[in-house]
Amino acid sequence: MAVGILGLADPIWKLLVFFRSFLWQEKTQKLDVGDSIDQYNGLHEASVSAREDKYAKLVDAYYDLATIFYEWGWGDKFHFALRKKEETFYRSFERHEEFISDKLGMKKGDKVLDCGCGIGGPYRTIAKYSGADITGISINNYQVKRANQINTSQNLHGQVRSVQGDFMKLPFADNSFDHVYAIEATCHAPNRVGVYSEIFRVLKPGGKFACYEWCLVDNKYISKDADHQRVKKWIEEGDGLPDMALTKDVDGAIIESGLKLLESEDRALVMNPGGDPWYTPLVPGVRYFTQLQFTALGAQAMVILLNVLETIRLAPAGTVKVQKMLHRGGRGCAEGGITGIFTPMWFMLAQKPEK
Repeated sequence: MAVGILGLADPIWKLLVFFRSFLWQEKTQKLDVGDSIDQYNGLHEASVSAREDKYAKLVDAYYDLATIFYEWGWGDKFHFALRKKEETFYRSFERHEEFISDKLGMKKGDKVLDCGCGIGGPYRTIAKYSGADITGISINNYQVKRANQINTSQNLHGQVRSVQGDFMKLPFADNSFDHVYAIEATCHAPNRVGVYSEIFRVLKPGGKFACYEWCLVDNKYISKDADHQRVKKWIEEGDGLPDMALTKDVDGAIIESGLKLLESEDRALVMNPGGDPWYTPLVPGVRYFTQLQFTALGAQAMVILLNVLETIRLAPAGTVKVQKMLHRGGRGCAEGGITGIFTPMWFMLAQKPEK
């Protein structure tokens, strides 16, 4: 995901609010941004096995650093979507989320789990659309607090809520939920079979699981290709991932967990005449405000601005390092999408057997 502002009438005011939020988080969460980004980068210099062993710390540290940047640039929905012709940016995200609800057959009264919910943007949309009662789980304490704050402000706190926890060890009883979904979240798991097995456990018999998964595309990603390796590394570093999996491997992990795989496809390849591919906001240009930072001039201007703000202490020390990390991740995602070796929307629909 990338940092940027889309459709804001007053971007300067939004920028000031962003830094106020970052400084508030540093104070109230006792978050040292400079130290945290150095520790996060250190984790990514370790081996894959070491990152997988410390996945909880890796992911939690990443979202401590990235959440406010994401909300500043992407609103409350931390995922990608195809944008149809004549469709607004925000509406494209809602449609992407409603597809999940439709596939699961969600309805009023259903108990549903959002596995890796961010600050709750998707579950608020899906709850309004379907009438379901939705619980979201995030490993990150700041995200949980922020989600519940927004839920209350929108008078949805009786229908949706966030809890803190690790989706490798879900804090729910067996057979608790009618349905479970995950939107670009289980890619943070150190082991797909592990997280899918936990989802299997908390699903009621006959319940379904729908997922958009970040994947390297089988038969397109070449592990020995240096450029492919670089793109993979940039995505992992810029998006808090222990390691990325191939599309065939996540399908296999669903089956190994005990779930029955009903469907799998790359939703990035759905016909979209006249529309924008999911990576459009991450490429250099001027149609989206986010595109400006991916131009040579925009990238330089952003670093200069953040350095100045760090110097006069309007931004926490380490903000420039965080922005560079996210910027590199955005470039990796875009290059992966353009070349076809990466997709953030490998869609899977699975079901827990009745018996």
